[in-house]
Amino acid sequence: MSYAMFVVRTARVRVRGMGMAARRAGIAALVVACALGGASTSMAADGPAAARKEFLEAAKLTPNEGNGAKLFETCAACHGPAGRGTADGSIPAIAGQHGSVLLKQLVDFRHEQRWNERMEHFTDLHHLPTAQDLTDVAAYAARLPRFPSMVAIGDGAFLREGASVYFRKCEACHGPLGQGDVLRLRPRLAGQHYEYLLSQLAQTAQGYRPGMDPAHVARLRDLTPEQIRGVADYLSRVSPDLSAQGRGR
Repeated sequence: MSYAMFVVRTARVRVRGMGMAARRAGIAALVVACALGGASTSMAADGPAAARKEFLEAAKLTPNEGNGAKLFETCAACHGPAGRGTADGSIPAIAGQHGSVLLKQLVDFRHEQRWNERMEHFTDLHHLPTAQDLTDVAAYAARLPRFPSMVAIGDGAFLREGASVYFRKCEACHGPLGQGDVLRLRPRLAGQHYEYLLSQLAQTAQGYRPGMDPAHVARLRDLTPEQIRGVADYLSRVSPDLSAQGRGR
């Protein structure tokens, strides 16, 4: 993330909690930050087009498994050598995720279409210089076996409602077992850590995922916090082994 974009994003968060006078001063600071950002903010505006271009370029390439394994050594520092993330939800499980989905996320982080300072750092041109590198590491992670973590599930308080909501609003795209769709770039959600699912559903509903489809954002905004908890709980309990039988695996 560029320094100017970091300043703008931080300022936006701080302005929301200010009084009227301070808020006006904060808004003025935002204007200055944007002006100082100049080329950087312009580059961010071109993010969607640049991300799409690099994704299409990378998707045409044949993965190099050896290079992918080597690159994944950096990823393993956080995601673990098996790609299972952490139960507290701070790091997602990426093992067995569709390669097309992983590739899109890497590209989105690189082009500021998804925000996470650590991931933006590790997807930069220093760590992943080429489109081939993006394809290789995504393909390697996609081949890793994925197993359910019965530790990282919800408390069950809204499980029944969450399952009902999922089948009404989510199944059509993500499948009845949360298996996703490799061709339509729908992520495999089955067996993902509950806390991670919860945070990403909430962030998407709040508009903190710029690369997300607007229709998807609108659908999540219609859900109550309890329904979001229930959906996350349901998905965290679905076996990834069963979901692997779905399309795209």
